[in-house]
Amino acid sequence: MFRARLLALALTVVAPFLAGCTGDEPTIALLVADGADTSRTVDAEAFTERVEATCDECRVRVYDAEGDASTQKSQARQAEASSADVVVVVPVDAADLETLTAREVPVVALGEAVPSAEAFVGLERGEVVRQPGSDLQAARNLVLGDETTMTYVPTREMSEQAADVAVAFLAGDPLTDGEDVDGTESWLYPAQDVTIDTLTSVLVGQGVITLDELCDGSTQKDCARLGIR
Repeated sequence: MFRARLLALALTVVAPFLAGCTGDEPTIALLVADGADTSRTVDAEAFTERVEATCDECRVRVYDAEGDASTQKSQARQAEASSADVVVVVPVDAADLETLTAREVPVVALGEAVPSAEAFVGLERGEVVRQPGSDLQAARNLVLGDETTMTYVPTREMSEQAADVAVAFLAGDPLTDGEDVDGTESWLYPAQDVTIDTLTSVLVGQGVITLDELCDGSTQKDCARLGIR
């Protein structure tokens, strides 16, 4: 039974980028492996916001496979039948996506490379990082002493880059400022291991969280004890 959840997001934008894009409502299909997963692979909201800021009169459709590989393949076929112009996929099972679409639709892999992709956005380490909760909660756990380390993944930046790559495909002018990885144009980002000693320089310094968020409520005394302020 097809269990997919489909969110249709019609986007009207204020900063046109697709002057060369033709046709009504160019469509990007974003295939998410599992919207409830703790992987730091994709920020669907950041992705759609980036498309909204750079693509005139575009539509983004987000499909959630809920962790099921067969559902994701069905969603790819549904996206194709709905005339998606570009597919961005966070794969459930990358090895199972040798052929994602039947017609010539550009495929952008996000988080993990897939054989059928023309472009890839992911981590330098090549793995998918998973940790429970948000970056803020993980940081607060460091302050409380519940954890000794966390891994920060620039999920928003990766999602925005994937959006830029997809928009460029829509415009018929694919980006070429990535690096060649096994014949695929790729944009790779570092994951950073964060400890209590590097917490503020990495997360606060890069604007991921604020000191007020970090040192509020149950962490206030520990922040004072650690000299975080």
